[in-house]
Amino acid sequence: MICLLSLIVFGVLAIFSASYRPLVKEAFDCVFRRVTLRKCQSGLDVKVKSKIVGKLMGKSTKLARGVHKYFEVVSWLFVVLFFVSLFFSGQALYNTIVYDNCNGPIGEDGENPFCILTGEGGDVVEQEVLDCGDPLCEDGQCETCGSSCECGSCEG
Repeated sequence: MICLLSLIVFGVLAIFSASYRPLVKEAFDCVFRRVTLRKCQSGLDVKVKSKIVGKLMGKSTKLARGVHKYFEVVSWLFVVLFFVSLFFSGQALYNTIVYDNCNGPIGEDGENPFCILTGEGGDVVEQEVLDCGDPLCEDGQCETCGSSCECGSCEG
């Protein structure tokens, strides 16, 4: 079902570039035919399959052979992964808007897991960034930066 992914990807690209619009039409026709349980006539699935397998041939012939043989399964796997990731991204966005964090309402224990969108919560330890512009040196080591510092006049 690579046509569905092609429709989504080319649809977004067609917003910014007119050269992708014919590919969107082909992908839409292919998706419409596949949904109605008919074979795709545009050849878009064959074009995409040959392009992907051709690129893989240069890297690994075994991988290219496997992708060629099970291309429909690989296509469905990517379609499922796309919609699962879209669901979780939407859920995180909704929770960020409504609860001001990625994970929904804070539990009874008051612990809030880390949220990558807001950068809050979790057991994130903030480290102090040291400026090695003017280090203090004793015994050949930088006191402010530690022994691995190679700044200023210290030669640690």
